[in-house]
Amino acid sequence: MKKIHFIVLLLISSAYCLAQSPFVYEKGKSFKEVKSWKMPSVIDVQNLPSPILYEDAVPIDQTTISYRVQLPAYIRGVFFSRDSRPGDHQWPNNTNRLLPWAFNRLGDLTKADYPGIPSNGKPSELGDALLLQLADGSYLFTKALSGENCISWFQLDTTGGLTLNLSTLGKDALSNHAPLLLAGKGNSAYNLLRSSYQSLIADKEVATLKRREDKIRFEAFDYLGWCTWEQYHVDIDERKILHALDVIENSGIPVRYLLIDDGSLQFNRNQLTTMQPSKERFPNGFENIVARKKEGKVQWMGLWYALSGYWMGISPENSFSDPMKRSLYLYNGSLLPGRSTENIQAFYRRYVQTLKDYGFDFLKIDNQSFTLPLYMGDTAAVRCAKECNLALEEQTHDLGVGLMNCMAQNLLNTDHTQYSATARVSIDYKKFNKDMAKSHLFQSYANTLLQGQTVWPDHDMFHSSDSICGRMMARSKALSGGPVYLSDAPEAFVAENIWPLIDEQGKLFRPLAPGVPTPESLLINPLQDGKAYRVFAPTGDEAVSLICYNLNTSSTHQKVCTTISKEDYLLRKEYMSASADLGSGQILLYDWENQTAELLVAPKQVVLDGFTDRLFHLCPIHQGWAVIGLQNKYLSPSTVQILSCSEQELKLNVFSSGTLKVWREFKGKQELRSILIDTPGEITLTQNGTELKAIANADYQMIPVAFKPVKK
Repeated sequence: MKKIHFIVLLLISSAYCLAQSPFVYEKGKSFKEVKSWKMPSVIDVQNLPSPILYEDAVPIDQTTISYRVQLPAYIRGVFFSRDSRPGDHQWPNNTNRLLPWAFNRLGDLTKADYPGIPSNGKPSELGDALLLQLADGSYLFTKALSGENCISWFQLDTTGGLTLNLSTLGKDALSNHAPLLLAGKGNSAYNLLRSSYQSLIADKEVATLKRREDKIRFEAFDYLGWCTWEQYHVDIDERKILHALDVIENSGIPVRYLLIDDGSLQFNRNQLTTMQPSKERFPNGFENIVARKKEGKVQWMGLWYALSGYWMGISPENSFSDPMKRSLYLYNGSLLPGRSTENIQAFYRRYVQTLKDYGFDFLKIDNQSFTLPLYMGDTAAVRCAKECNLALEEQTHDLGVGLMNCMAQNLLNTDHTQYSATARVSIDYKKFNKDMAKSHLFQSYANTLLQGQTVWPDHDMFHSSDSICGRMMARSKALSGGPVYLSDAPEAFVAENIWPLIDEQGKLFRPLAPGVPTPESLLINPLQDGKAYRVFAPTGDEAVSLICYNLNTSSTHQKVCTTISKEDYLLRKEYMSASADLGSGQILLYDWENQTAELLVAPKQVVLDGFTDRLFHLCPIHQGWAVIGLQNKYLSPSTVQILSCSEQELKLNVFSSGTLKVWREFKGKQELRSILIDTPGEITLTQNGTELKAIANADYQMIPVAFKPVKK
């Protein structure tokens, strides 16, 4: 009886608190019309005294303040916000729906006839970031921030104006000192974004971050995986998973990790009731499943949890241990971790430990962005939600558990990935859905411009058997550098779409940095603009890999054309300050699908007919050699290491079996040489007169090809 009275009192107290704040979150509720204290100063983002702007004179007792933002003259831009659909969740519940909305004038995004992105709603007028190309050709980037207990966001209006809001999203007042935004300007969009995120990382008041390059990636994510979700959704159980493991092991496809997605946990009204798996679905717990882990087979296993317990938090009627219960408090009908840092850390320590005790190696954490809405309207809402994210990062790191972030595109998530090295950048993939596939590719690559500064982008799972875009999705996963995990029924695996991603052990061939749009594709809507969409990544020791897409949805643009030139190769250095030595000044263009190579003298025209892609590798010619790599792998240049190169000799380390492609120019003649590699290892190519010979520490077969005169 005392327990019932206690819960009733808490519910009454919670209801009273809810009545006091306009920020209590409800599905369908918009925060466009929240009242704010209008600050007299205007923020000129082009002329800030430092990359991060702070306010040191916040009016007393204000929960929300706002500023007009002055933008310089611009040509075009992209606004990053979620989509807005009547009755659906709204900002700040960005989940995995942060989208790039291209415009010529900001006001275009608020118009009813804005073409938008098919398969998505209209742009939300509340967003997180803005990238502009200015009238002088340079770029400006500005981004909202979160502080100790505050968060900022941009708001559009119908006239094309921009407002910056800052709030605690609750009942407590802003502190006197608060971060507002980050802004910078530069001639290169890639250099600008890199330096902007370096400023963000350096300021510990607004972010707890490391560069992507400075993080240790969980080992399993370097290999091919399989996930239950897209094929089975929540309809999973022990029998199905054990059967899937049997089929995977007999498939010949080297899947090295299994991810059990949503469907194992017990809940009531979308609130978690226990950390134990469903007894009906998993009568033996996870014991029989994790017992199947085996080196050289499915070596790692991961489990799905939601950051806030389940989709709507934790049920007041739960079977948690007493220490775990003491770390929670009741608000708006849900139990939540907090409010102290100690309680939040204690909850996630036990939360992660349960997964480790079951025998799992990594955690897929979902619904991260919705954690903030669950706290909104209360005191310390931003601080508590942020500390949930930080506690999860710290506890998984300390316990040696891998972390795969999902539905994590709220600032409190994106700006506080201290240790985890992967995060979703896209809405869920859906098989056999052409418009969603196009939107998926566009969103994934564009969001990587931002998120890829601190994590490897996760383009989501895919079906190798998708007859519409299975191979296309495989290539985009390859260029992303992020985790790659199938979700077909294992019986339906299409080997020819999978093997080009991996070596014999299931290890992924990856770029040096994630694939992102080329300069002319940065600020377009490739689903509507009638243009090709081009994406590139630095690959191997010297190359640039480039994919050209036709993502247009209109039959008017069934066929589009684009070009590839030498300047595309120089993007390697601009994007990541990697070496991009043109050597002799010659670039070899290799067409992956057609297995043809040509000197890139003049711009090469590429025709894209229908929903399709074309993959190319741009390889510099040094000392008469250009190294393409293994033809049978999507990222051919990533399959070899160049050990040394001289006019007479080329020494390589080949990482897998397959057909090695090398271009050779000698005494006015040229050839594209194919060498069959049976066993990975070192191989040395030497020039003996007009004959090319190979000396290998691996089995190989030189395929004879006659020299041809060099075309002038």
